[in-house]
Amino acid sequence: MTLRGRELAPEARAQITRIRAAARKGLGATEIAELCQFPIAIVNRVLAPANHGRLSNPAEILTLRTVPNGHASADVQLYWVGFLTAAGRISGQGPSMAVVVTLGDRAEKHMAKFMEDITGPRVRQEYCQSSLLGWQVYVREPSLCHALMPWGIPSDFHGEDPALLDDIPSDLVSPFVAGYLDGNWPASAFPRSGRLALHGTPDVLSAVNRVLRRCWEISEGKITLQPPRATLRYPTQRVDQQIWDRVRAHASRKRQPA
Repeated sequence: MTLRGRELAPEARAQITRIRAAARKGLGATEIAELCQFPIAIVNRVLAPANHGRLSNPAEILTLRTVPNGHASADVQLYWVGFLTAAGRISGQGPSMAVVVTLGDRAEKHMAKFMEDITGPRVRQEYCQSSLLGWQVYVREPSLCHALMPWGIPSDFHGEDPALLDDIPSDLVSPFVAGYLDGNWPASAFPRSGRLALHGTPDVLSAVNRVLRRCWEISEGKITLQPPRATLRYPTQRVDQQIWDRVRAHASRKRQPA
C-alpha cells in the first residue's frame, strides 16, 4: 500500500530537501530558517531527531566526520544507505511505517546482515509477494524509517533526495556504491552481457553519475528509461572495470587486520 493520494506537494518536498541539504552542511535550525526564509517551526519539524541507536544523522558523518558511540561505522552506514537507495522505500506513516526492500530471492542474505549491522535481532521482518515487483521484505520499525529519511531514502510521502550524493566525500563513495551494486534491481549489476548496469530513478542515477565523475573522474554514463526503472550504463567496459576495481579495493581494505 502507498500514499499516492496523500503525497506532499512538489513545493513542500523541495522545501524539505533544501532544509536537509543545509543541515548536512552543518547549519543549525536558526541559521537554516534565516538562510532559506522558512519559519523556524517548519525547520525544527523537518530536523526533529530520530534517536536511532545505530544510525547517525548525516551531518555527523558527512560534515563533523564523527560517529556516536554504539552506532555503526561510517563505512557500514554508507553501505546501507547505498543499498537502500537502490532497493528500499519507506512506506506508510506513524506506527505503520516500514522499510520495504525489493530484491526478490537475493534479499535474504542481505537482510540478515542488515539486522546485524543496523536493526538488531528483535526487529520484525515480513516477506510479501507483490504482483508487480515480486518478493519484498517489510522491516516494520518507525524509528528506523525516521532515521533513514534525512539520508534521502525514497518514501511514499516525502519522495527522494538525490542531492545527498552531492555531499558524500570521496572516501565514503566506495561503500555507498558497493551498497548500491548489491541493492541493484530488477537485474543484477552485471547481467549476462558482463557490462555494468545500474537501475533506479532518473534523478538518483543522475546523482550517481555526478558523484562518480566528481570523486573518481569517471566518464559520464548514459541514462535510458527502461521500465520498471531507468538504467545507467557507461560507454566502455574499461569504465565498468574502473568502478568495480574501486569497490573491490575498498572491500579488500576492510578485510585486512588493523
